[in-house]
Amino acid sequence: MSRLVLLVAVVALLAGCSTTAGGGSGGSDGVDGSGGSPSPVAAPAAPGVGRGVDALIAAAEKGPDGGSVWPSVIQAPHRQVDRDVGAAGIAAGLLAVAEGSPDAGVRDRARDTARDAADFLVVAQRGAGRFPDYVDPDGPAGYAYSSYDDGAAGVADLLWQVGERTGEQRYRDVALDAAAWLVERAEDVPGAPACPAVCRWAWSDDGAPSYRNGMGEGQAGIVYALSVLGERTGDRRLAQYAAAGGAYLLSQQGPDGGMPERADQPARNTGFLSGAAGAAFTFLRLHQATGEQRWRDGASRALAFLDRTAVPAAGGSTWPIWVDASGVPGNARRATGMEEGAAGIGWVSLQAAELLGDESHRERAEAAGRWLLAVGRPVEGGTAWPEFEGSPITHLSTNSGAAGTGWYLDTLGRVTGDEDFRDAARAAQGWLVATMRPDGTWPSNLTDGRPRLLGEPSWHWGSAGILAFLTRMSGGPVDSPGMQPPLVPLE
Repeated sequence: MSRLVLLVAVVALLAGCSTTAGGGSGGSDGVDGSGGSPSPVAAPAAPGVGRGVDALIAAAEKGPDGGSVWPSVIQAPHRQVDRDVGAAGIAAGLLAVAEGSPDAGVRDRARDTARDAADFLVVAQRGAGRFPDYVDPDGPAGYAYSSYDDGAAGVADLLWQVGERTGEQRYRDVALDAAAWLVERAEDVPGAPACPAVCRWAWSDDGAPSYRNGMGEGQAGIVYALSVLGERTGDRRLAQYAAAGGAYLLSQQGPDGGMPERADQPARNTGFLSGAAGAAFTFLRLHQATGEQRWRDGASRALAFLDRTAVPAAGGSTWPIWVDASGVPGNARRATGMEEGAAGIGWVSLQAAELLGDESHRERAEAAGRWLLAVGRPVEGGTAWPEFEGSPITHLSTNSGAAGTGWYLDTLGRVTGDEDFRDAARAAQGWLVATMRPDGTWPSNLTDGRPRLLGEPSWHWGSAGILAFLTRMSGGPVDSPGMQPPLVPLE
């Protein structure tokens, strides 16, 4: 299908959905003039967002000790607490809707439900600041994670945001308890100056320790969270531990600039979730907070590693998921999405261009975008992306799918003014509108065209992230396809 025909089809679909799904002035998803300025790439309303929020509300259960929690389809039957598939991630998506929906009723329902999720998190603690992996009606998990996607770091960041939006100090108090729990769990590193000069964190507080470096499951995400919480609170101790964790990350960085996913694995991951792109993001954050040259240098080395591992394709660039210590691809699959693929690498590169004043980073971002344009698949209503080139799996979500990839292309279109990126972002929006199920939910993915994991509520894999993206496309101010907001405005 030509781009022109595709765009006409998407515009028609969006116009139709604005009427049939309650959109338009005065409808449940309509514009009342109180939201952010319209996105340059989108229709003025986000079709179906109100229905999607109501479906999330309907799927919520009362937590065993209070608040609202959601059964994860992916982690069934558990009621997770985390940012990946749990209550904290769902709350983050609802906060994004509450900040950007043009409909006041949708904003209020989203904000109230985010507060309910935060109430569940407050009572989910088992010990101050310790959040078990899940809290089910028959009891909690016996272990807790330290990381951003899975545990205390991400929950702390979310609860602080809920406290800011609601004005309720109790959420911020628990966020600080979680940060204190992380500080208590910081460990010395053999052969390095004692913590808090250089510190690392085990992923879990149960079993043999695993030391992971990534943004999602490891060191980079913890350092990022401590850095932003230190800045928000003015707590120098949190900033000190963020720097100590950053020092450990620098020690893990190879001479080629690559970052092993774990301390016991020499393989260098390229992406945002577990690799060089996520490490670069954290080093950029530390440089932004402190102005120290060592963090700028760490980010520059990680980004140079991405230039060395880039594979020219379809007029742009793509990346193997990981390479070995000599640079040979160990997983040659070329992922599209935010967490492991070109979208996440491009999103970090855009921020590097702004923070470091180096246009080569924007060129990398545009190259990632051109490849994404080439591998997008025309589908009913718009465009979808395979999980990796040639994959039978097509995700709808922020993690590896149309919501996250479309979100990146939206941002890239805003920064560059390139009409092709804008068209692709709108096409991602169109497909997600077209695939919304009658009950207001989405499948997490299509495998060989068949819907899988129906009704997953989460940010990374389900409704919460999709709703946040659709809100962004109708003028919402939140730009966080990887869950962390950008370090600098990308408009």
